[in-house]
Amino acid sequence: MSDLDIQHVNKSALLHRVFWRLHFWSGLLTAPIVLFAALTGILYIFTPQIEAWKHGELDKVEQIRPALPLDRQVDAAMAAFPGKQIKSIIPAYTVGETTQVIFGEQRQRGKKTDNTETSKPNGHEEHQGHQMPAASKAAKVEANDHSARAENLIVYVDPGTAKIQGSILESGRFRNWARKLHSNMLQGDGWRWIIELGASWMLMMMITGIYLWWPRGKASWRSVLQYSGNNRRATWRYLHSMLSIVLGLVTLTILLTGLTWAKYAGENFRMAQNAAAQNTPRAPKDLKSVVAINGNLALSMQAVYQQAKNQAPDVQMQLTPPKSESGVWKIDNYDRSQPGKRFQLILDAYSGNTMFQSGWEQMPVLSRATAVGIPFHRGEFGWWNQALLVLVGVSVIFSVVSGYVMWLQRRKAGTLSAPKLERRHAQAISWWVWLLMIALGIALPALGISMLLLIMIELTYLSWKKTLSPDF
Repeated sequence: MSDLDIQHVNKSALLHRVFWRLHFWSGLLTAPIVLFAALTGILYIFTPQIEAWKHGELDKVEQIRPALPLDRQVDAAMAAFPGKQIKSIIPAYTVGETTQVIFGEQRQRGKKTDNTETSKPNGHEEHQGHQMPAASKAAKVEANDHSARAENLIVYVDPGTAKIQGSILESGRFRNWARKLHSNMLQGDGWRWIIELGASWMLMMMITGIYLWWPRGKASWRSVLQYSGNNRRATWRYLHSMLSIVLGLVTLTILLTGLTWAKYAGENFRMAQNAAAQNTPRAPKDLKSVVAINGNLALSMQAVYQQAKNQAPDVQMQLTPPKSESGVWKIDNYDRSQPGKRFQLILDAYSGNTMFQSGWEQMPVLSRATAVGIPFHRGEFGWWNQALLVLVGVSVIFSVVSGYVMWLQRRKAGTLSAPKLERRHAQAISWWVWLLMIALGIALPALGISMLLLIMIELTYLSWKKTLSPDF
């Protein structure tokens, strides 16, 4: 072997030690966050089944009848809960479903109340209602609200009878509780950075783990794919690496799609998306309806709904009514598990003319990718999607646990037993490694700031190394 070959091998071994230490720190420090994210993610995956059990009496009707006009259904909800602002309406999509009327800014203070009202309000079971201009229905009315915190109230209406099936605050739905638990530990948006930090370092764990596992030199693929250990530590290491590699692509997809709507990484993603002209087309904000001069009333909700169904059949819709006399109707698809049916429609409140329309065909490649990736991340494509995500979640938990087990197996009493770091290890870091870390630090601010802090600690350690235990 030539001197050049020996130098290359030595540099590769030194760089291997740097990646090993980075993999060690990323796992040791963020493993609790990753475990929490995996466990709560698995819980969220079963949202459809849990919601069917927990909220079935709200979502489904017992007796199926032909649907009444949408105005009748909404009038019933307004009469049952007067003085509230209509935020949106989700008409019943399939036979047996209820219509959801969502009121905004529902506030409560003082005594603790149950989030769910399954009983029908007295006096409104047979409410017939009357047609009102859409803008009037959406007008804000003074309510008895005195709390600093506001949330939506969802009222469920039997579309065949206009009877109130029940109501619930938005936070009372399991899907919303589970989503907040997974994203911010039920502590508000100010805590979202913690989960983002764990996801960012998990990405670093994957990158460094793949580097450590990848065969180098004379090592063959067979040597890393075939189990050849003869002790418990080798078994743990083989299972730790192979399970992560086999499910690596799916895990990476989940990480990246999750980071696209994280607090800080998500902002960077949206900036890059806009800069590359890959954002979903959006309606202009200054669109206004042409107010009728000849005394023509605003279109009924049923007319608006029918107009939308004519343009986008077989799609579950969410209708947002005008907020003023010159406001417009906004219609979106509600079911995100149908990315190919994504659409947005803006209609004039009086003539019903289409003022803006956008759908899957108008979405650029990156927008389509996120439209598919995000519902995949949430397990919304059916049982196979749920099963795959549960498998990935379990593999992540096993990787964290097995990593701790391997560390405890080699850990010396009274020491941290981190992979040793010397000045020559740091000097062996190639330019592409520094470039990769800088790029990741910019794209993922939570990772960048924490990694900069870790580098400062490591540099301090190197300067004080003579006074520290060699097994620190």
